[in-house]
Amino acid sequence: MRQDASVECGSDDHGPITALATGFIVLWPAGSLVLFTSLLAACYKPLQAKTPNALTRATAFLHREYETTWYWWEAVELARKLVLTGFVLLIPEERAFVRLVVATLICSCYAVALAVVRPYKRVEDNVLAVATSLVLLLLFLGTNWSTIFLGIQERYQGADPADVLGFRSLNVIVDSMIILVAVVLAFFLVGAIVAARRVAKIPTIRLVSTKQPPELSIVRGLTWHLFNSHIWSTGQDAVKVIKGELEQLLPNIKVFLDVDDLKDIGALEEYIQSSQVILFFLSQGYFRSKNCLREVRSSLEKDKPLVLVQEADPEKGGGTLQALRDECPEDLQPAIFDNDWPLTIWYRIDEFQLISLKIIAEAPPATASSAVLLCSPNFLDRTSLPLCVSGELESQSLAFSKPCTLWASPANAGSLALADEIAAAFAPDRETAGLTICATGVCNCGSTRRSRRRRKLLFSKIPASAPCFCAYP
Repeated sequence: MRQDASVECGSDDHGPITALATGFIVLWPAGSLVLFTSLLAACYKPLQAKTPNALTRATAFLHREYETTWYWWEAVELARKLVLTGFVLLIPEERAFVRLVVATLICSCYAVALAVVRPYKRVEDNVLAVATSLVLLLLFLGTNWSTIFLGIQERYQGADPADVLGFRSLNVIVDSMIILVAVVLAFFLVGAIVAARRVAKIPTIRLVSTKQPPELSIVRGLTWHLFNSHIWSTGQDAVKVIKGELEQLLPNIKVFLDVDDLKDIGALEEYIQSSQVILFFLSQGYFRSKNCLREVRSSLEKDKPLVLVQEADPEKGGGTLQALRDECPEDLQPAIFDNDWPLTIWYRIDEFQLISLKIIAEAPPATASSAVLLCSPNFLDRTSLPLCVSGELESQSLAFSKPCTLWASPANAGSLALADEIAAAFAPDRETAGLTICATGVCNCGSTRRSRRRRKLLFSKIPASAPCFCAYP
């Protein structure tokens, strides 16, 4: 019509133009809803099976923020927006109040649905989503009251709207809505912060980059993320702990353990085939077990990624890595020990055990990158995946509560290097850490190396205004 101003509204030429414009107006909102719904429907099977493909990765912006059960919630959200901003206008203008009533009902139902189903993965997202829905509901309620207030004033001369609504003026309604909205936002904002902090304290493995739990996936056709291969006599207790701890740190992980999942000892090779990563728990007798060797050979034949966990405690059936290697058949040694697979020692002290579990979940950058998460389809393009756990020692800053002196005996070879390493672990700047290194013949506390001649290395805290840690030969 800009190109041809001769077209008059209501004329025969104007009709086709109006129809075309109406078609495009309907096509954009309705078409986007149909398109997104179709894409989400096509992603149903791979998302439920946790076997992502090219389509699920390309459409991740539609479903990655939602729980797997509610992955289609973005379509509901889009439909709500379209109804509130577009389709509700199809109601004739002379019935504008009906528009407000419909919008209010939609907001009410949506807020209740959000509170019940909690579709988002992050707790704070669920809290804020409910908060914004309630704020929108309050705004529509305020608009309803304002419309009723003005209608009473216009249609009923001499009538006082305060007798019906309880508000003396329109400004009182607006002020009340502003206060209510502010209170709701403040309340839910505090709730979101508290919920986020509470969730952050739960000891689960999280990505360093996002501080969120990683989304585990599995290759199509597989059943378990990790297969625990071990010998019962020296490894049963440890691998049971490994499975239990991993299930707490990675809630969606599926770990095969014979006492829980083995139904047919003759189908070991099939269980290996159905697993994404194989964990070899290396302990005394492991390579002398017939069934363990079946699992080892099957894993190598099927080219499965490996994670090696060494039992180093002799009292628990452990040994040195060389001793365990000597037990292994010579034809298998290069494929297991020389291929740079992720290797960790199994510790029973909580802080060190957590390091072992993180290595199982994510291989260090220098290894073959075959750990559980890096073998998941979601992370195949990553060479490393830094992880963290809430409350772990690595995430805490180390410092002394008061200035301290570390005395490195000059008669103890390597003590100064050890002192430097300790100081560097506390802080790059020794003054910031509150730690001073002394390498003189006599410690500040007055102790001499002669009084501790028989002790190879000792750190003793001397009661004083400035605590002293002594290293003796």
